[in-house]
Amino acid sequence: MEHKPRWAEMCARILQQCEVLRGGRSQLASFLGVQPDALADWVEGKSGPPRAVFGKAMEDILVNHDRRAGANQTP
Repeated sequence: MEHKPRWAEMCARILQQCEVLRGGRSQLASFLGVQPDALADWVEGKSGPPRAVFGKAMEDILVNHDRRAGANQTP
């Protein structure tokens, strides 16, 4: 996909957050439907993932954020 350093760095940060949310790299690879070796390159910022994979990761982050925000609201 993209080989620009900033794109890869931004994706790596998002994927690192997803890795924590999903409980590890193998769980994240399974959730995203990708090979763990490819995911390792993306998480380390060596290259950026395909846009569809990045979109799924972003969606996961946003859903989790919305869930946490709803849990923190006082009635």
